[in-house]
Amino acid sequence: MKALITGINGFAGSFLAESLVGSNAVVAGTIQPGTTLENIATIKDTLSLFEVDLLDQEKLAIVFNSFSPDVIFHLAGASSVKESFDHPAKFLNVNVMGSLNLLENVKKYVPQATVLLVTSGAIYGESLSADNLVDEQSRVLPKSPYAVSKAAQDMLGRVYVQAANLKIVIARPFNHIGPRQSDDFFVSTVARQVAEIIKGKKSPELNLANIEVYRDFTDVRDMVAAYLLLSQKGRAGEAYNICSGKRYFLKDIVNMFIELSGKNIAIKLDPARLRKLDLVDMQIDNSKIIRATGWKPEVEIQQSLKDTLGYWLSKVA
Repeated sequence: MKALITGINGFAGSFLAESLVGSNAVVAGTIQPGTTLENIATIKDTLSLFEVDLLDQEKLAIVFNSFSPDVIFHLAGASSVKESFDHPAKFLNVNVMGSLNLLENVKKYVPQATVLLVTSGAIYGESLSADNLVDEQSRVLPKSPYAVSKAAQDMLGRVYVQAANLKIVIARPFNHIGPRQSDDFFVSTVARQVAEIIKGKKSPELNLANIEVYRDFTDVRDMVAAYLLLSQKGRAGEAYNICSGKRYFLKDIVNMFIELSGKNIAIKLDPARLRKLDLVDMQIDNSKIIRATGWKPEVEIQQSLKDTLGYWLSKVA
C-alpha cells in the first residue's frame, strides 16, 4: 500500500506514519515549509517527504505527479480554537482552501484513491451538551472560526463524493492527547508546566484556564488506529465520530498530573487562557465507528498522562 499523509510531521501525523511504516506501507507526506522534523526523526529516512504549502496548487500537483497514493490521510491544517478568534481568515483559508486544493488534485490525478478527511468534533458546537448524546446526525452549530472552517471542510468532502465520485471517508475526532502534542492544548500545557516544576524551572503553581468543565479524551495512538481502520472499512460519504465515549472532569486530570509529580502544586486561574464561548459539558456517541470497524480505545487515561508528562520531562532542559 502507498499512503500519503498531509501534515506528516505533526502530532497525529507522526504516530500515523510510524504505524504505517511498521506495517510495511510505502509512506510519503507533506510538511509545511519551515516546520521541524523532530516528531518523525526516527523514521524520516524511510519516508518520501514533500515540503509544500497546501495553498500552493502547483507544488501540490508535483506531489501527486511524483507519488501516486492508494490512500490519503488529510491531517494538515490550523488547529488552535483560541488562535482562530485572533486570525479567523487564516483558519478559513488554510483549512478550507487547503482541503479544496487537495481534493481537486485527488480528482485530477488519483480519483481511485481513498481519502480520509479529518475534520473535527468541534463542528457540533452548540449541539454538544450533557443533555444530548451527540451522534453523526446531530446539528452542526460551530462556536469558533476553527469549527466553522472544519464544518466547511466536512461539507466539501460530501460534495466531492457526490459530484466527483471520490471515495472520501470523513473522520470527526474529538480531543486527542499524548506525547508530541503542542502545549497550546490543555493536557500538554499542564504536562509542560508540571515538568518545569519537577525540573525546578518554575514555581509550584499551575497557570490554567477554567478547569470546572468536562471533556472527552482519546489517546493519540488509539486515534490513529481509528484512522487506519476507517481508511479500510469506512464508507464513502459517511462521517464517523472518534472519541473514547468517556467524560473527564478537567480538575481531575490536573490532580492526576499533580499526583504523578509527587509535589505540592497550587492551581491558579489565568484569565488570558480562557476561551471565548467555551463548552461546559458534552456526551458523544461513538457507536457508529465501533459498529463499522470494531475499533475501541485501549490506552487508559492514566497511561496517556504519564507518557505525556514523560515527553515534556525530556523536552524541558
